[in-house]
Amino acid sequence: MVDHLIEDGDCKDVEEIGFIDKDKTVDGSEDEYPLLTKEDLMRIDRENPRWRWFRISLIVLFWVVWFGLIAVSAIYITLTPRCAPRPVQEFWQSGVGYWVNPFAFKNSGGDLVGDLKGLATAIDYVSETVGAGFVVLTSMTPFYPKHLQNDSLKSFEQIHPKLGTVEDFESFVRTMKKKGIKVVVTLNFNSVPLPQGRANVSHLIPAEANEFCRTGTSCSVSIGESKFYSTFGAESNSVDLNLKDSGVLEEIKNATRFWLSKGADGILLADAAFYVGQRNCSHSSWSDSFPACKLYTSETISVIQELRKVVDEESLKSSRNRFLIADPGNTSYNENPEPLLGTEEHPGAHVVISRAFTFKSAPGADLVNRFHEYMNASQLDRLGLMVASPNDKPYSDIFSAASVLLLPGTPLVYAGIELGWSPEGGLPPNELYPFGENPPVGSVTSHLPMPWDSRGTNFSDYEGVGKIFSKYINDFSITETVETAMAAGRGSSVFGLTQSLIKLRKSTPSLQWGSFNLTKDLAPSDSFTIFKRSAPGFDSIFVVMVRPGAANSVIDFSTHCSSLTPLVVYPPNSAFKPEVKMFSLKVYFASTSENNLYVFSCVA
Repeated sequence: MVDHLIEDGDCKDVEEIGFIDKDKTVDGSEDEYPLLTKEDLMRIDRENPRWRWFRISLIVLFWVVWFGLIAVSAIYITLTPRCAPRPVQEFWQSGVGYWVNPFAFKNSGGDLVGDLKGLATAIDYVSETVGAGFVVLTSMTPFYPKHLQNDSLKSFEQIHPKLGTVEDFESFVRTMKKKGIKVVVTLNFNSVPLPQGRANVSHLIPAEANEFCRTGTSCSVSIGESKFYSTFGAESNSVDLNLKDSGVLEEIKNATRFWLSKGADGILLADAAFYVGQRNCSHSSWSDSFPACKLYTSETISVIQELRKVVDEESLKSSRNRFLIADPGNTSYNENPEPLLGTEEHPGAHVVISRAFTFKSAPGADLVNRFHEYMNASQLDRLGLMVASPNDKPYSDIFSAASVLLLPGTPLVYAGIELGWSPEGGLPPNELYPFGENPPVGSVTSHLPMPWDSRGTNFSDYEGVGKIFSKYINDFSITETVETAMAAGRGSSVFGLTQSLIKLRKSTPSLQWGSFNLTKDLAPSDSFTIFKRSAPGFDSIFVVMVRPGAANSVIDFSTHCSSLTPLVVYPPNSAFKPEVKMFSLKVYFASTSENNLYVFSCVA
């Protein structure tokens, strides 16, 4: 059939299709672009010298550039100044502490008594608004006020029911740590309230006739037919533990371990200077002379050293450093607290509370001079500095407040002091903490509810809080609250100054670990206090405090600085613009009728 179709002419022009042999090329181009062999390259070099020159030049240029870059890098690394070393700092060295009475801070249960849940709701205020790095809680089982004394509290490992439970504490710690805030717990091993299981008569100190104590000569508390010694007197309803007893010592060690195991990052020992007093004193009154027989005894320091060992052991177990802070308490003497630090061979507390800047110590600027002369320079960074505490009434003095944040040491801001408040009055309403009671030592103004606002709505959800809180605010002449301090249009305030200084401290190496020197050569008169903080390799900080009535003066900083920039000025002054470099190193300070604070950055 195929043959028939072809014969009919249907496929006459069809070409035959075939395949090329695999060994044959189609167009004979297999050698058109061959690879160059060594012989070919040598032939090209002979026939075209320019190519040879160009190739050699590229090779030489490559190696010249390569070795040049290495040489430049080596010179740059050698000649560039190395970054100044930054010491490794613990959280209590680099941060600012916020000291809080949880009973007085914020209430979540509607009973007008603060608690841990209420405190947890204020975490943003503590961490972001104030800028604190850790929180110090006052005692969670206090003997003041007596209204709160509770029979159910049998050990140091419990929390007052008004505050919550141990589980609430653990939840509080977790909440704080989510914000990067550390928590320090206060334990008072000196005095325990009655009636409590901790006041076991075998663990107490029998009272002796004619014995004096911190509050006078009525120093015995009756339990049954026996009388026992109390540092704070019969009216305090508290008794002293016998810390020389091995059983008591083991109990307080276990309590320290317990709270560290529950997440606490540190322990504050309240009234630590009173721990172990001698019984036979040569004088008969606390005010006769410094009662060396009652305070800072070798037995007291030994107890603190034992507790330091516990803290160090727990730190090693958890690979997380904890710290021990000792608060001597209100001894009525402006003594040096450094003995509580122990020695290098037998360390005591990591930090001790200093009362150098508390109420009535002296005008703030004068205190800086005294601080410089009185304190051991090698121990300055181990002092906890504060203006107010549970034992020291709050007061407003910008020099003292600034010194706490600008001098070496661990700054502690007692809740409310950031507002610059100085409450004065009798007693708050009986319905409100501390329930119309004065403390056995110190002022009730150290225990007042946090002034969130004038109506108390941010303090408690209690229905009738408005009337009670308003009376408290008026009775104590409180004009500044958190609400007013943070309101738009408020302008300059102590609150804003505190925020600025805390932020400056956290970001400035010279304030965190720099040396401290009074620069008396710069002060034109006694009305000026000037000091310098400096860390090698970083800009220095100059602080100038000018008292009211100081004469108009010019200070020349040229011997210390090549440039000078104001960082904080209070009250604000149009002649000193923060963060704007001064055009001259000779600075004019005008006479004013109020305290003036200037903080400068100095480039050497």
